[in-house]
Amino acid sequence: MTRRAFALVLAVAACGGGGGDGTTPDAPRFSFDGPGEPVGSGPQLGGCPLLPDNHVFNTPIDSLPADPNSGAFITTIGGSVKLHLDLGQQTDQQADDFYGIPYNVIAAGSMTWPQVAYTSSDPDLDWDPKPESDCADGNRSVVSPCTINAPHLPIPSDVIVEGGVSTASNNLPYADHHILVLDTDSCLLWEAYHAYKVNNVWQIFGSAVWDMRSNSLRPVDWSSADAAGFPILPLLLRPDEASSGEIKHALRFTIQTSKIRGSYTWPATHEASSSSSTSLPPYGQLFRLKASYTIPPNFSAQSKAILTAMKKYGMYIADGGSDMYVSGAPGAWDDEVFSEVQSVTATNFEAVDLSSIKARAGWGASSAAVP
Repeated sequence: MTRRAFALVLAVAACGGGGGDGTTPDAPRFSFDGPGEPVGSGPQLGGCPLLPDNHVFNTPIDSLPADPNSGAFITTIGGSVKLHLDLGQQTDQQADDFYGIPYNVIAAGSMTWPQVAYTSSDPDLDWDPKPESDCADGNRSVVSPCTINAPHLPIPSDVIVEGGVSTASNNLPYADHHILVLDTDSCLLWEAYHAYKVNNVWQIFGSAVWDMRSNSLRPVDWSSADAAGFPILPLLLRPDEASSGEIKHALRFTIQTSKIRGSYTWPATHEASSSSSTSLPPYGQLFRLKASYTIPPNFSAQSKAILTAMKKYGMYIADGGSDMYVSGAPGAWDDEVFSEVQSVTATNFEAVDLSSIKARAGWGASSAAVP
């Protein structure tokens, strides 16, 4: 299959010339035109890396100090709150018990990319998503921000959508309805938010594209298909990884929006809260399972892999939602993994201080690379 270059149109006003804190210039967000090089030893999918090995999501953080505000953050969340695996065993998206965030792995170079509309009849969505969205033009070149009249996305005809494909013309009931598509021709990850198919046209309310070989973050103050401006797929729990006995990356979780501060911390780029109390964790705050927590030896292999990843790589507040809900893909999850992982309470976690990484020579706010 012929590989094609993906051009990028960037608004100078959106990205600027600096890294957001005066340290380093912004790194190119898209610079790779297809696979072909070794993908490293980190997380992989479809022959593509799920971000570089030195991305902070793929970097062990178990030896870093706890955040000075950790106690206050856990009190805010509620120490007795238990983990909840926001995923299920059902893989039929038409089923009532289809839970989790599914993903699509496709070779998009030869498929037709449908035109999409950035609109919603949902009265709660009263802003313009296009200035912080990425899309493609009719030639499949990336356009960022998506200010063109005829935007396209690589959505296959048999796409699997979070919550299933909905054709509700009013885009209700409200739900995230994420679409995640990893294009193995380019190793670009496309993610869309609030996706409904109305009159055979995909209506969405936000989209982002990520070069899986790049450490570049979203531009300053940009959202993604996630409130914190994160990619979703690299942070998902996947049953194949858990069954292998090792998860080599951080995870994604939510707490109630009212418990999140209206600010964000690296590597996040966006916030969506009106709260200002410093006793609340910001968007992008990293937490980990304490070293003092002993993983029961009789837990299943999947449970042990999940809890070990929470110790070694941690989990990031990515969005508002239910407390301590950890995002994952639906699939072949063992029955016991739910009762085992969900027996762990928030009091067994602590917030992590990433300031020592940010103090290293070569660190820049526009990159997730760990020097």
